[in-house]
Amino acid sequence: MRYLVSFLVLVIIILTGFVAYFVGRQNGLPVSIKNVPISVSPVSPIVTEAKLNPDLPTLIPQATAIPLQVINGGGILSFPHYQLKASSDWVYSREVQGQDNEKIILKNGSYGLSITQGGFGGAVCLFPGDADNEGPSSRYVQYVEITTNSGDQLRRSTPENGQGFGICQHTQYGWGAPTLYGHMSLTTPNNPTQEMLREIDEILTSLTKI
Repeated sequence: MRYLVSFLVLVIIILTGFVAYFVGRQNGLPVSIKNVPISVSPVSPIVTEAKLNPDLPTLIPQATAIPLQVINGGGILSFPHYQLKASSDWVYSREVQGQDNEKIILKNGSYGLSITQGGFGGAVCLFPGDADNEGPSSRYVQYVEITTNSGDQLRRSTPENGQGFGICQHTQYGWGAPTLYGHMSLTTPNNPTQEMLREIDEILTSLTKI
């Protein structure tokens, strides 16, 4: 009888182990893991567009500015004293022949501007649409209008032959030369560049009576 009881106890222990094993598998306890291929879907990169903040200034590279030089001249006879400004790559000189004559000269390579004050006569400047004049006159086919710092109106004018330029000023008598600053003369090559003409116009614009 004692051996029967021992045998039954052993059977119960074995059955209990099997039951615990199968219950553990059902509850997700660790089991052997096989090599299963994993499929990975490609992920598209997320691109964020950078937008400018309208409240911040936009920085634009600027060319290094050439220093300006201030040139004074004039005061001869009835002509006024004046000053003008030109970049430092223009070479300045002054010629004087007695007390009644002065010539201010600016040069930049093959380009030049001169202003002469002294005793000389004048001429009428005629433009397209103007009638011929009986007295001394010069006819021009086109022009660029310039207003000086003192409010005077000038015209850088192209003559009929297309060579060189004349500088005329508007007064109560119409367009004429010389100007109230003196006789202005431009020296340029046959085919001046627009950049150099723009710089000459800026110099003329800087004219100021003092």
